Amino acid sequence: MQEKKKGLLEMFFATLIWGSIPVFSVWCALPSPIFVFFRVLFAFPFVFLYSVKNLGIKEFFRLRPFTPLLFSGIALSLNWVLFFWAIQLTSVASAVILYYLGPIFTIILAVLFLKEPFGKILFWATLFASLGAILTFVPNMNVAVFQKAFFGLTIAFLSGVFYGLLGFISKIGVKYHSAMKLTTYQIFISIFFTLPFVLFIHFRITPFIVILLIITALVHTALALFLWYDSLNYIKVTVASIFSYLDPLFAIVLSFLLLHQSPTFFQIFGGTLITIAGIMVSLGEKRMSS
Repeated sequence: MQEKKKGLLEMFFATLIWGSIPVFSVWCALPSPIFVFFRVLFAFPFVFLYSVKNLGIKEFFRLRPFTPLLFSGIALSLNWVLFFWAIQLTSVASAVILYYLGPIFTIILAVLFLKEPFGKILFWATLFASLGAILTFVPNMNVAVFQKAFFGLTIAFLSGVFYGLLGFISKIGVKYHSAMKLTTYQIFISIFFTLPFVLFIHFRITPFIVILLIITALVHTALALFLWYDSLNYIKVTVASIFSYLDPLFAIVLSFLLLHQSPTFFQIFGGTLITIAGIMVSLGEKRMSS
């Protein structure tokens, strides 16, 4: 019981930490590819050492098959770049709600390409998630406001698509590599994927921004990943998946408290539907695997 409590606390703090990262990205005010580059660059040494310590050098450098490592790294880069870009274009609430459509896209891709069964649970989850997304796209009936917000909402929606693609490729990748190893290579590949943006996009770094970036790398990436993986030693993956839906809740609450962004009724209702859909999918996967 004590170990389970430890796992739940670790998962709680991991989701709380991840829920605060949109606020840090707003405070940094950097172009999203630049923000992602420094996040992965500063985090990689710590994630690498943790991964090698747990897996061993020989296993860590076993690259075959390399394709899931490469493409999941690209998917991670794109989903983060689009997500943080969306935060700059629209509210944190809208961005995180549409971002968390990702797990639904993962399951749909698994049904289409991995021939996983499409049951009643997935049908209702897809319906709820779709309705939640529609509600998020219609923050109010003011056409002018909707047109202004549409581009940001579209970018947020695309971040959810790439989040789903990341989950799908990772689903294939964990058949050959451990989840920890997969995550480490995804971060490593993201450094090279986002590096060209650093060379061609103008940005300004101040000492305050450097401090925020270091916190984002060490706390939001390295520490949060450690808490996540360590918690899996004590709690089931299904419980962890359901817990992960605290992440958007924390993000919306913290954006309200620290950025003074108030969620609308449509955002709250749409986010609730998408959260219910995600939990249904998590429970559905547990039922299929048992």
